[in-house]
Amino acid sequence: MKAVAVVGYKNTGKTTLVSRLVAAFRAEGYKVGTCKHDGGHDLELDTPQTDTWKHRQAGASATLIASRSQAALYMYEQEPPLADLLHRLSSAVPDLDLVIVEGWKGSDLPKIVMVGEDKIERLANVIGYAANCKESSIAVGQEQVYDREDIDALVRLIKHRVLHE
Repeated sequence: MKAVAVVGYKNTGKTTLVSRLVAAFRAEGYKVGTCKHDGGHDLELDTPQTDTWKHRQAGASATLIASRSQAALYMYEQEPPLADLLHRLSSAVPDLDLVIVEGWKGSDLPKIVMVGEDKIERLANVIGYAANCKESSIAVGQEQVYDREDIDALVRLIKHRVLHE
């Protein structure tokens, strides 16, 4: 599975960039999945008194819910490693061309690092940095710095460095 991570400090525009990248790749005919890390909160998707909530309260280890237009799998366990989650995603949707991961900065995935105000994270396997280049000028080692608004350039970067096109 081909995957790239968008990482950075809180409120640096990760979700916005992920959404724009998904839309750009989708417009070019790619099938894209996403994987979001929410390390700061306990995730609560079940609404109290719903059927899936009752299943969980009864002790289910996992619950799959499906409707005519979508399905969701709730897994009630400690946070699995990213590799396990990506494997589960690729098993569920085997024809994905790309997965864009938001977060998991400690992973081995190729990364685009979002640069915040005077905040630059130094991480392993960085393929580029995305910044608001209209407001500041930065240089970061050997990696290229991209304007976070230049989605076309970031798509080209991912195609070259992740999809090997």
